[in-house]
Formats: sequence, structure tokens, C-alpha cells
Amino acid sequence: MRNDSDEEHSFHVHVNDFQLMSVNGRPHHGHGLQDTASVPAKGQLVIRIHFTNYTGKTVLHWHILNHEDAGMMAVLEIVK
Repeated sequence: MRNDSDEEHSFHVHVNDFQLMSVNGRPHHGHGLQDTASVPAKGQLVIRIHFTNYTGKTVLHWHILNHEDAGMMAVLEIVK
């Protein structure tokens, strides 16, 4: 996930949790899975996600209401 803006963004994936691998190129050593992560201003995240229990459509989006209203959402279609 890449954030080209000057403000931090909270990123969220529905259905499956993910593992946060790195923030701005530095390894993240957190524990467990999560469904939301903060993307730093002018920064990036690398996540790893394994879709095992769900097929179909779901969404990912930014947890800032005016961004969601502006269309900063995406539909994921998970297939086997």
C-alpha cells in the first residue's frame, strides 16, 4: 500500500486479516494478524494475506470518511 499524501491513512481489509511485513522498507516485527494498519504520510506498507476461508467479493478501503466518499475503495474478488 502506498500513500502519496501528506497525511497518515488508516488502511482496512474486510474478511481476511493480514500480516504487516514492512513499513517504509523497514521490517515490521509485530505479532499476529490484523485487519487495519496505518500507512505513514508519503510512506508505504507491505502486507501478506492468505485467503483460505472465503471466496467471492469483498472490499479494502481507507478509514477516513471523506476518502471513502471520494472513492478510495477497491473490490477484491477472491477465487479458488
